[in-house]
Amino acid sequence: MPDSSDDALMQSVARNEADAFRTLMERHQPWVFSLLIAIVRNQQHAEDLTQEVFLRARQHAGKYTSQGEFASWLKRIAINSATDFLRKNRKFIAVGLEDIEKALADERWSSPVAALLTSTLREEVRTAIQSLPDDQRLVIVMRYFGDMSLQDIAWALKCPLGTVKSRLFYALRRIRQNFTPDQEQERGPTP
Repeated sequence: MPDSSDDALMQSVARNEADAFRTLMERHQPWVFSLLIAIVRNQQHAEDLTQEVFLRARQHAGKYTSQGEFASWLKRIAINSATDFLRKNRKFIAVGLEDIEKALADERWSSPVAALLTSTLREEVRTAIQSLPDDQRLVIVMRYFGDMSLQDIAWALKCPLGTVKSRLFYALRRIRQNFTPDQEQERGPTP
């Protein structure tokens, strides 16, 4: 069965053939898990959501229309599961320190003073991202930590591309404001 197409496997799953479902899981579980961990930033929750995604796929196998778009259909289920989870469990929305560390990794940060500054900056970036409204935070996480294109984010969130661009723009502006000195400080003391 490993050579069967996803559509053929889904037809078999609709007929309750366990081997077909197992093959689909083995084929798609790694990328589903990677997508979910990029969004929810917690391994245990991503593992639970991955199981939920495949459970939903199995439950709705009879409704799946064979159009050669199984991966897209499964991605939609994964995104919906993750956004539902985040909506219900806002406290779990977080950006992993390891991702920020990678983004800030550079040989110029090798001195102890620079390391302290990097640690402080990393925490400030994480705090800034976590302080964003949910819709903006989700777009930031999907874009920069989930490595998704703007079109994929729009498709996954079922919203227009312009809305995704707007949320990203305002999120980046808010984050930037956290790191830009007030205009008063930029001008210096008044005479």
